[in-house]
Amino acid sequence: MSAQTDGWDGILDDGETILWQGRPDAGLSFQNIDIMGTLMGLFFIGFSIFWMTMAMNITSDFGRTGFGGFLPKIFPLFGLPFFFIGCYNAFGHIFWDAYLRSKTHYTLTKKRTSIATDHPSKGKLLIDRDIDADMTITLKVGPPGSVFFQGTNNGFKRIEDGRHVHKFMRQIRKDLT
Repeated sequence: MSAQTDGWDGILDDGETILWQGRPDAGLSFQNIDIMGTLMGLFFIGFSIFWMTMAMNITSDFGRTGFGGFLPKIFPLFGLPFFFIGCYNAFGHIFWDAYLRSKTHYTLTKKRTSIATDHPSKGKLLIDRDIDADMTITLKVGPPGSVFFQGTNNGFKRIEDGRHVHKFMRQIRKDLT
């Protein structure tokens, strides 16, 4: 990467020069929403609210019957993990994706592509892909654009100059043949 990117110094090979560097758009994106995951999240939210409401109604009767103590008071809270899982699946993944993109840097050299992410729990992650003559390169026209290589999940996602980077990569691939 570049010298201004703290902790990424020394990852380029000798003689390797940077052709392009960029960062993904870090705003919220609703383009790649997993409909089934979102629906399952909404189901989890609904079920957990139903669970906690019913559990509170049932355990409130325990006080009148003489069965009190600690357990009936916390029993409705067993629905909270399902509520939070549902919130993440329905909405949270959109915010998490935007956050990770804000911590990501892209680099293109004549030899390889690099995706560097400063992950909050996993630390600094670097994914390198060597460019070869058989590499599949796909442009998704934006704004913002994306350049995918070797499948639809790997690539420079949501970049401002997608057409420019796509052209660079096609030229590199052409030079290798």
